[in-house]
Amino acid sequence: MANTKIYTVVKDGEELEKLKTLTAAKKLADAEGAEVYSDEECVYQGAVSPVEEKVEEQMQEQVEEPVKDIITAAPVISEKPKQPEVTEPVTEKYRLKSLMNVRKKPSMDSTIIATRPEGTVVQVLALEGDWLHLASDGYILYGQGK
Repeated sequence: MANTKIYTVVKDGEELEKLKTLTAAKKLADAEGAEVYSDEECVYQGAVSPVEEKVEEQMQEQVEEPVKDIITAAPVISEKPKQPEVTEPVTEKYRLKSLMNVRKKPSMDSTIIATRPEGTVVQVLALEGDWLHLASDGYILYGQGK
């Protein structure tokens, strides 16, 4: 004769599932912390998981501890750091009247780093003494515009 019993897993008065084997019903009852009923009779009480007990103990410990220190702080307002404004240097344009040497420093004794042909337009940052300070970091003798 076949086993026709049905095992009902109940937790907090709510039916979770109906199973045909006691082993499966016990496993579910242990996992859920529920009871197993057969023919309206409790046949197994599921184990309460140790994790739940520990959580409950920790909650009670936290509630029982008095607050010792209250630390207050001003709220932190996070702002993106401001990027420095990149502005192009103010330059003036000069057209060369003749072949000119570009020197490293504003001196006739300084090393020649390039030459520029007649008619070349150069970007000048400033007039330093009698020298044009180029935007490309070089100097050309201005010679009072000659």
